[in-house]
Amino acid sequence: MGKGDGTPPHRLNVTRNLSRWVAIGASLFCGALILYATRRDPVLSPDSISYLSTATHLRSGNGFTEFTGQPLTVFGPLLPIVLAVGGRSLLWARLVCIAGVAGATWLMFVLLARRVRPWTAVAAAGLFGLSQGLVRVGSTVWSETPYILITLAALAVLTKGPLNERRAALGGFLCGLGFLTRYAGIGLLITGSVVVALASLSLERRQALRLLSIHVGAGAVTCALWLVRNLIATGEPLGPRFSGGAPEGLQVLMREAANAIGELVLGNRATAPQRLHSGVVILILLLLAVAAGVTTIALGSRELLDVAMVVFAITSVFIPVIARKMTASDIDFRVMSPLLVPIVYTLAVCLDAIRIKPLALLAGVALGSWWGYQGVAMADRVPEIVAYGAGSRTQFSEELFDLIDTLPATANVMTNNPQRVWWQNDRNPTLFGFVRPRAGNSNYPLSPADTLKYACMPDTFLAWFAGGDRPTVRRPDLAAIIDVTLVQTVSRGELYRLTPHDRAQCPK
Repeated sequence: MGKGDGTPPHRLNVTRNLSRWVAIGASLFCGALILYATRRDPVLSPDSISYLSTATHLRSGNGFTEFTGQPLTVFGPLLPIVLAVGGRSLLWARLVCIAGVAGATWLMFVLLARRVRPWTAVAAAGLFGLSQGLVRVGSTVWSETPYILITLAALAVLTKGPLNERRAALGGFLCGLGFLTRYAGIGLLITGSVVVALASLSLERRQALRLLSIHVGAGAVTCALWLVRNLIATGEPLGPRFSGGAPEGLQVLMREAANAIGELVLGNRATAPQRLHSGVVILILLLLAVAAGVTTIALGSRELLDVAMVVFAITSVFIPVIARKMTASDIDFRVMSPLLVPIVYTLAVCLDAIRIKPLALLAGVALGSWWGYQGVAMADRVPEIVAYGAGSRTQFSEELFDLIDTLPATANVMTNNPQRVWWQNDRNPTLFGFVRPRAGNSNYPLSPADTLKYACMPDTFLAWFAGGDRPTVRRPDLAAIIDVTLVQTVSRGELYRLTPHDRAQCPK
C-alpha cells in the first residue's frame, strides 16, 4: 500500500482517489438511510423534548430555558443551539440527524484511511454508518450523534501529521464542544490531552508544554462560560443531580454496561442473554485491544490513532459507570453508543493486518452483509419506535391532552408527564410536580414551597396521567398543604384543580 508493498505511486493515488469517491457515496447512502428511517419523523424521547423546548425558547429570544421555564443546566447547550434554527420543527431536527450520520461516516473513513488500506477504510466506514446502533441513535433527536461527529472531527484534527499550535487549539475547541454536547464528553477532553501529550514527546520540552497548554486551555475556555453560567443559575456546574448515587457494586455496574453494549451492537430485538454475552465478549476484546495498545506504546510505538482509540474506549466505558455510581444516571445503549467508534476502528485495524484469503474474505463479506442488513432492518422499524415514543399523542391519554387544550391560556398546568404535555399542548411553562425525584431523571419535580406558590395562583391545574398511584398517594406531604380537587376523569387520566389548604401560608 505504498509502505513497502511495491504498489506504484500513481496506482496508489488512483486507488486513494477512487476510494474517497466511494466513501462519499457510502456516507450519502448512510445519510439516506436515516432519511428513510425518519420518514414518519425522528424518534423523540423525553430528553429530545428538553432539547427541542430549549431550541424553541432560544429561537424566540427566551434564552437557555426548558419547557419548565427553568434554566437548561442538566444538558449541554450545543444541540439546542443547532436545533434553534428550526425550533420545534421536526423537519430541521430530521436534517440534523441525517447530516450527523452522513458526516460521522465520512470522518470515520478519513481516520481509517490514515491507518488501514483504502478499501478496508471504505468498508469499515460504511459498516459504521450502517450499524444498527448508529441508525437507532441517529434516528432519534439525541446529543449522541453530534457528539460522535465532533469526536471524529477532533481526532481527525489532532492526528493529522505533525502537531502545531493552530491544530492543538482547534482540537481543544472541538473537544470542548464535545463536552458541551454531552457531559460524558469529558472523556473526549481526556483523550485529546493524551493525544497531544504523546504527539509532543519528540519536541523540546518547552514547546511540548506550550502545545499541551494551548490545547487544554482552548478546551477549558470553551467549557468555562457554560459552567460558570450553570453555577450562577443553580449553584452546580452541571446542574442539579440525583444525590446518593447507585448502590450497585462494580460487578453489577459492569454487567449493566455489558448489557447496554450488547443492545448497541445486536439491537433491541436480541434476547437478554444474547445482549449480555455479546457485551461481555466485546468488553473482553476491547480490554485485549487496550492491553495490546499499552504494550506497543511501552515498546516505543507512537501511532496516535491507536492511542486515541484506546483512551477513548476506556473513557467511553468507565465514565458512564462512574456517573452511575455517583449520580445514579442510567446506563443504556444510547449512553454507550460512542463506543461504536473504537469498536469499528479496532475491527478494521485487526482485519487489515490479516492477509486476505478466499475463506477469510468470504467470512468477512458474510459478516458485513449481516451487519448491513441489520442496520437497514432497524431503519425499516424506526416508525414502530416513533409510534410509542415521547412524541406520540395516543400512547398515554389522548383525551387528557385534549382536555388540557381547553384550559385558559393563562392557566398553570402541572403534570407528572411534563415533556409530553409541552410537546402536545405547547404550554409555557409546563410544570413538573406531585412526583418524587427518581434516579436517572433529567428534570426534577417542584419543591413543596414552589408547588404551594403555584397552588396559590388562580387557575392552577394538575394533569395526571394514570398508571400508578394517585397524586395524593404519591405525595402525601403535598396533599397535607394543598387541596387536590378532581375536575374531570378521562380515559387513563384525571384533571385536578390545585388550591392551598390555608391561604395564610401563601407566599407574600
